[in-house]
Amino acid sequence: MSVIAEENVRGGSVFKEINADDEDSQPTEIESLCMNCYQNGMTRILLTKIPFFKEIIISSFTCPNCSWSNTEIQSAGRIQDQGITYTLNVKSKQNIYAPDPDPEMTTEKYTRTFEQNEDLGLNDMKTEGYQE
Repeated sequence: MSVIAEENVRGGSVFKEINADDEDSQPTEIESLCMNCYQNGMTRILLTKIPFFKEIIISSFTCPNCSWSNTEIQSAGRIQDQGITYTLNVKSKQNIYAPDPDPEMTTEKYTRTFEQNEDLGLNDMKTEGYQE
């Protein structure tokens, strides 16, 4: 589940799948202040989903006055509380690609330690008021 809920907003989902044929999935354009020359520029924002990366925010700023530009890609998905470690012991070269479920593969769910969360920058994040 993401920080921005998958609720219907103005008749559709907030995040749309990327599709080259969809003419409706245009970025939202917002006039905003240029931090370089303090004149008005244009910010374009696109909320989308990319398979295996969940929801993301793509933004681009351009200033017609000083030609300064900036682009960003940010994750909009929720950071998972637990991670999964996959361990596979390959004893022969016959089953390298493992097309069938492999009894030698184990999965282990774990909770990250304070130090691991600190390395990821998660301990300083404000999480009050977010719904699961």
